[in-house]
Amino acid sequence: MDSGQIDQQLAQDIEMERQKGRIQQEIFQKSEMCWDMCVGSMSAKFDGKTESCIVNCVERYVDTAVAIQKRFQEKLSMGRM
Repeated sequence: MDSGQIDQQLAQDIEMERQKGRIQQEIFQKSEMCWDMCVGSMSAKFDGKTESCIVNCVERYVDTAVAIQKRFQEKLSMGRM
């Protein structure tokens, strides 16, 4: 590999890490949003409905984030060829 290829690879790796950070931040924000949406008031224990709401809400956002990340990785891989 010459220095140009190394620089390009490094730039792609940095962008991938930035993208991962953005996705993690998005998941955190969505988790907080799901919490606010699903939890009416604090109690010692969640009822089944509240727990299910939180889990389903966060899982939908995680599924979406994973799909976006996979697509991003595919685009990066196509650019390397």
